[in-house]
Amino acid sequence: MTRSKKVQQNHIRVNFSFIEYINTLNSCISLDMTGAGRLVVALLSIMLFTSTTSMAFGQSSQIPPLSVSAELPLYESGDRVIFSGLIKSPDVNNLIDITVRIVGPIINGTGATNIVTVKQVSPLLDGTFSDNFVVGGPLWNKKGDYKIIVNYGPQKAETTFFYNGGEDSPTVLPPVQCAPDQIIVNNQCITPPTMPTQPNCGAGTEYDEETNSCIVKPVETVECPPGEELVNGKCVETEEQTLINCGPGTHAENGICVPDAKAGEESGCLIATAAFGTELAPQVQLLREVRDGTLYSTGAGTTFMAGFNEFYYAFSPAVADLERQSPLFKEVVKTAITPMLSTMSILNYANIDSEQEMLGYGIGVILLNIGMYFVAPALVIVKVKGLLQQRRL
Repeated sequence: MTRSKKVQQNHIRVNFSFIEYINTLNSCISLDMTGAGRLVVALLSIMLFTSTTSMAFGQSSQIPPLSVSAELPLYESGDRVIFSGLIKSPDVNNLIDITVRIVGPIINGTGATNIVTVKQVSPLLDGTFSDNFVVGGPLWNKKGDYKIIVNYGPQKAETTFFYNGGEDSPTVLPPVQCAPDQIIVNNQCITPPTMPTQPNCGAGTEYDEETNSCIVKPVETVECPPGEELVNGKCVETEEQTLINCGPGTHAENGICVPDAKAGEESGCLIATAAFGTELAPQVQLLREVRDGTLYSTGAGTTFMAGFNEFYYAFSPAVADLERQSPLFKEVVKTAITPMLSTMSILNYANIDSEQEMLGYGIGVILLNIGMYFVAPALVIVKVKGLLQQRRL
């Protein structure tokens, strides 16, 4: 506020000097001065204009980017401190609040981190700002110099005033010096209690705090919850063994039911093996995977295989011998069982998780084979017979 008054006084002084110059110039013209006199007046005018311009520019350049000042240099307890300042180049489109901190007392250059008051002040559009605060209270218990620090973005300014309230200047006490075997507690030196030395206990023993000695480590009895068992001193989950109820003529192996082996009974896909020449043929492996991985995994499939084996092994050895003796018969059998292998592959890719699904897929495959091997040929025969009868007519 004081700085603004000084600037106004300078402008008034410049305006008054300029008015005096105009009056003097009019007097010279009215006296009808000679050419030399008029030249002198012109030079004086140029000098006066240059000096006033440089003075105004110098005053403007001396204004800092951010300034702040207190109304008085000294305050008592309970006084109201009025401070004001100026932002030289405010951004009127993006004005932000000014952060004000009052810190102190400042003693030997220290105390700037002791904040007693914090405020937020909103500047005006012309960059000026002002606010006030009351000195006194529990934080103002020491007299001395206090600083008003203002921050506006990266810009910073500060001013100092003296607070004459509170107690006298604080007395800086020397730090407490303790002996090497002592510690500082509540600004006093005390000797800490000595801790007993803990012995190193060996295997099978442990440290007892009451006797400060090693005792035999008691054997801990580990009780495992239901569903777990003790393995190497730790409780682990018990692997549940699912009991499989296999039908007559079968037994459980690796979680699935397989037929019981009978004396003198041959096993395997005899007809397919003889047709394709080896048990390692992909077609034979497909039949084996469907039998072991799909049919034997359910009770319905196991029952079906038990009845099928009784029927299949009654004639399959003789058919296999004929295939090995007659290459022509071998090719006929190979061609005949190829459609059946295609339908059996459906079971190998189906996700069967229950007895109902096994029955559904099994009946579907059986009906599909009946349609290919019996229904379709019967329809063809009837159709051909009808055509022949039409030609005879």
